[in-house]
Amino acid sequence: MQFVDNCKIYVKAGNGGDGIVSWRREKSVPEGGPDGGNGGKGGDVIIIGDHNKNTLFDLRNKKNIVAKNGERGGNQKSSGHDGKTEYIPVPLGTTVYDDKGNVIVDILHDNESYVICHGGNGGHGNAFFKSSFNRIPSLHERGDIGEEKNIELQIRYMADIGLVGLPNAGKSTLISKVSNASPKIANYQFTTLSPVLGTVKINNDTLVFEDVPGLIEGASDGKGLGKKFLKHIERCYILIHLISLSKNDNEDIVGAYNTIINELQQYSSYVSEKKIILVGNKIDTDDFQDNLQKLEKYLNKKIFTISAKEKTNVDNLLKLIYDDYHNILVELKKQSSQENVVLVNDVKYDAETLTDKLIRATTVKKTGDRIYTVYSQYLDYWFNKIPLDTNDNIIRFNQKIETSKAENMAKKIGAVPGDTLIICGTEFTIE
Repeated sequence: MQFVDNCKIYVKAGNGGDGIVSWRREKSVPEGGPDGGNGGKGGDVIIIGDHNKNTLFDLRNKKNIVAKNGERGGNQKSSGHDGKTEYIPVPLGTTVYDDKGNVIVDILHDNESYVICHGGNGGHGNAFFKSSFNRIPSLHERGDIGEEKNIELQIRYMADIGLVGLPNAGKSTLISKVSNASPKIANYQFTTLSPVLGTVKINNDTLVFEDVPGLIEGASDGKGLGKKFLKHIERCYILIHLISLSKNDNEDIVGAYNTIINELQQYSSYVSEKKIILVGNKIDTDDFQDNLQKLEKYLNKKIFTISAKEKTNVDNLLKLIYDDYHNILVELKKQSSQENVVLVNDVKYDAETLTDKLIRATTVKKTGDRIYTVYSQYLDYWFNKIPLDTNDNIIRFNQKIETSKAENMAKKIGAVPGDTLIICGTEFTIE
């Protein structure tokens, strides 16, 4: 299956079903009352983590995901069926963005779910409105509109340890020696065409290692494969900068070292500031000593060396990684106890949460001769909610207009009784 780590899709939850006006009609019940049922809730759209997935390939050509609408209410007070929820399984480590580039949610765990679009609530039927004051209501409501979004999904794998370096540094060989991964290995650039993950058992812990496809100079600007895969190391706790000490791979060892460091810095200061362990590889070659001396002189420090092919010093490298990993976790735990993490999501409002703030946001403008147009999120909601097909519903909507004070606002800018008030494209007469 083709590796796809980024896609854009349109998602929409189902609309709520409409409530109905119905009257009980039974021979044995001479005074049957209202029995119109409520509409069903629209289906949600839910993102869910699936550890069996490692690509967004299935979503690449599935541009529109729409949940089912709730069904219309029935007679005998029967409610309509809820719409079926749509689940979108994604690989662990998937980040979901809105169309402005803001993070909506990170999916990090298996079966972790997030409602990306809420289905609309069903509208009430006339049985709901029966009261001691109104025993024969002809009131009913439409269902709420389901939420919709254009979203972008990106995979940023959750490896603990990331392996970075130029092509032919030996990353694929190293990860194959220490983990359960079996990457393709060959002596040419870009053998690895997608990130390779492998689990490594160290003491009683299991760490996830990731072999990021080879970087080259200009990777952060889009050259080679680096631009596409650099984001996959953003969640790593430690980066292993693997560099080949063989002259066959690197005639300019200092230049090779700086290429990777510069690309990390240009891509993201956050990434370049991570814990980076420099490891010289291929000490099984005859000519490694010269490059090792040059690099140690340039950096003015000793370099940890291994032979991934022969597994020379690899166990000691894993111990070093393990110790640094746990030190980082201890420090992060201290920091998290001192910080409050706040997740900000889109605000959803419905009939129960409409506030004075929405009413105060209502505005009225003169848009023609004796014509005034109302701009109101409050009235938009109720216009879509209340069908103007019964006298009771018309009276109810007029009450919402009165609550919004839209008529008073129009009169303050010159409107008089008999003028036209336009709400959601519908004409009402000012009294």
